[in-house]
Amino acid sequence: MISVDKILSVVVVGLALLMFILSAIVIMINRRKLVFSLLLSVVYSLFAGYYLYLSFFVKTPLSIMETEVIKPGKPTEEIFPKTPAVETAQSDFLVFIQFGNSTFEVAPEDEIEIKKGGRFKIKEVKYPQEEGIANIKADFKGFVGNTRFNDGQDIGYWITYDRVMKHWSIEGEKDKFEIIIKKDKEPIGSIYVKFID
Repeated sequence: MISVDKILSVVVVGLALLMFILSAIVIMINRRKLVFSLLLSVVYSLFAGYYLYLSFFVKTPLSIMETEVIKPGKPTEEIFPKTPAVETAQSDFLVFIQFGNSTFEVAPEDEIEIKKGGRFKIKEVKYPQEEGIANIKADFKGFVGNTRFNDGQDIGYWITYDRVMKHWSIEGEKDKFEIIIKKDKEPIGSIYVKFID
């Protein structure tokens, strides 16, 4: 059975021969362009011959399994043993951000996108342990809510892109800023705000 590759390679070689015939015609019309047309014909013939060789004489595998790249071997559990999970302190909190008339819940290490022309405020931070709720602060790096005394508490203040100090942006990110959530002055997690156009 003749494949499409073999038929196409024969057509390409036929075009190479046609180019040589056209080069012979160019000799009669304009001798200055002879070198250029012969050079193009030779280069095209080389590529056509290589394509003909690949399609007729090199056997291409039908699947990756025929090339024996994938061999059955050891299970991945033997190669990469499971590492015990490191227990970390649970910091399940939710940050409620108000943007216009909508309120969004943001989980730890999540990112929220805010338009540069708008304004938002950190409405509240909910923490599962109710007894420490008075000691929770949200510190937007690059924004000072109370300009008289920067206590690191930015809950309840309206934040706009114009009022943010741009040099506090995350390294490598132009308009992405971090909000650090603290409980008793110890950081328990972060969320990220990215300003978009």
